[in-house]
Amino acid sequence: MKYFFIYCYEAADKMEEKAAEFEADREKRIEAFRVERQAAHDQARAHMEDVKGEVRTHVKETLNTMGVATKDEVDEIKTLLTNLTKKVDDLAK
Repeated sequence: MKYFFIYCYEAADKMEEKAAEFEADREKRIEAFRVERQAAHDQARAHMEDVKGEVRTHVKETLNTMGVATKDEVDEIKTLLTNLTKKVDDLAK
C-alpha cells in the first residue's frame, strides 16, 4: 500500500511538470500567433491602402473622361463668379 501512494505521488509530480511544460508551450504558441496575426493585419492594411489609391486613380480618370468637374474646378468657378458678381455690382453703382 505504501508503494502505491508513493507511485501516485510521483505520478502527480510528473503530471504537474507536464502541465507546466504544456502551459509554457501554449504561451509561446499564443505569442507567436499574436505576432503572426499582427503582421497579417498590417500587411492587409497596407494592401487596402494600395487598392484605395488605385481605385481613386481610376475614379478620377473616369470622371475626367466623362467631363465631370472636380472639387477644385468647382471652387475655382465659384471664386470667379464671386469676383464677377462684385464687378457687376460695382458697375451698377
